[in-house]
Amino acid sequence: MDTITHGIVGALAGRAFFAGRDEPANFGSGGRPAAMSSATAKAAIAACTIGSIFPDIDIFAGPLARNPLAIMEWHRNITHSLVMLPVWALLLAAVSLPLARRLRWEAPPFAKLAGIYAVGLSSHVFLDVLTSFGTMTWSPLNYSRMAWDWLFIIDFTFSAIALAPQLAAWCYREPAKFARRAGITWIALSGGALGVYGFAAVSGFGFPAWVAGVASAKVAVLFFAPRIRGAGFRWKRASWSRVAMAALCAYLACAAWAHRSAMASTAKFAASQHLQVQSLGALPLPPTLTHWAGVVTTPDGVWRTTFRLPSGKLESTELYAAADSNRYVAEAKTLRDVQVYLWFARFPVWQVQRVRGNTVAEVTDVRFFRQNFQKWNDDLQSASPGAESRVNAPGFTFQIVFDAAGNIISHGFRRPE
Repeated sequence: MDTITHGIVGALAGRAFFAGRDEPANFGSGGRPAAMSSATAKAAIAACTIGSIFPDIDIFAGPLARNPLAIMEWHRNITHSLVMLPVWALLLAAVSLPLARRLRWEAPPFAKLAGIYAVGLSSHVFLDVLTSFGTMTWSPLNYSRMAWDWLFIIDFTFSAIALAPQLAAWCYREPAKFARRAGITWIALSGGALGVYGFAAVSGFGFPAWVAGVASAKVAVLFFAPRIRGAGFRWKRASWSRVAMAALCAYLACAAWAHRSAMASTAKFAASQHLQVQSLGALPLPPTLTHWAGVVTTPDGVWRTTFRLPSGKLESTELYAAADSNRYVAEAKTLRDVQVYLWFARFPVWQVQRVRGNTVAEVTDVRFFRQNFQKWNDDLQSASPGAESRVNAPGFTFQIVFDAAGNIISHGFRRPE
C-alpha cells in the first residue's frame, strides 16, 4: 500500500486508541471554544504515524546502493518483518524520548511509547500483506513473500475512509472555525475525487465521472450533517476515529469476501476451459472491490481474465503465450538479475523478438498488467518470422539483449517508450 495511506491509518489509530482523554467543545451547551486533548496526545499520535510509515524507509536503499533490483530484493524485506518489529519499536521509542524533550512534548512512558510504535509498524505490515506485491514478513528467517491479494496497491476508497473522519473531527474541534474549515476541506476532497478520476483514466483504470460526484456528496453529508443541532461538537475525536476504524474493518471484510468470490470465478473459468493449472490467482483492480483480474498459469502460457463481481461475468480473456523453451530464454535465466526477477515474479511471461539486428528476450509479470494488455500479443503475432519488430511491452519488464552471435550485451529493466 502507498506510504501516504499508511501514514493516514497510523494517525487514525493513534487518535482512536492512544491520544488519551479528549474533551469535545460541546458547542451550544455552555461548552468551551475548542476541544481539549491530553498532554501526551501529540506525541502518541506522532509515534503511531511515524511507526506506520517507517518500514518504507527501505525504498532509499536501492538508490543509495545503486541496485536497480532493490525494489524486488530489499523493498518489503527486513523493515517489514514481524521478526524484527520489536527491535524497530524499541529503537524508535529510544530515539523519540530525547527528541520529545527537545521539542517540549510530554511523551508517554518508554514501554507504552514502544507499544504505540509496535502498533504503527504492525498496521503497515498487515496492510502491505493485503496487496499483491508480496511482503517478506518473516525475514531474515524466511524470505518468502506473503500476499493475500485483497486490495489494490493504491486503494482510494480505503484511503478516503481513513482520512475523511479525521478531517471532520478537526473541523468540529473549534466551533467558531467550523464553517471555514468544513467548506475548504470539502472543496479540497471534491477536487481530489476529480483528480483521482483523471489519474485513473490516464493509468488505464478509468471509471464513470458520476462516481466522483457521488464521493463528493458523501463527504458533504459526513461533514455537514453532524452540524444539525450541534451533534458533531459533542463527539470526541477518539469516537470519530473509532467509527472510522470500524468502517475500515468492514471494508476489509468486504475485500476478503470479494477475493474469495474472485478466486471461485477464476477457478470456474479454468475448469470451463479445461486448463492444466500450475498456479492460479485473483488480483484486485481499481477503482472498486467489484473489479478483478483472474490469472492462471498453464504449460501454454498465462491466461488473464477480467470480470466484475458479484456476477463473475467475463469482460476480457487473453492468453500470453510462453517462450520458455527458447534458447535465448534459457541463456537469460543464467543471469543472477533474471533469477532475482523470477524469484519475485508470480506470473512471469517470456517473449523474444528481433530489434535492429539484435535479439531481445523480455520477461514481465502479468500481475502488473494494466487492464487487458492485448496489444502485446497482437504485435507479436502480426510480426513475420525473423522480421524486425518492437513490441510495446507492459510495465515492469526486464530485458536481455543479445547480439547477432548470441552473446548477451546488456540487461536491465526496460524503460517506457
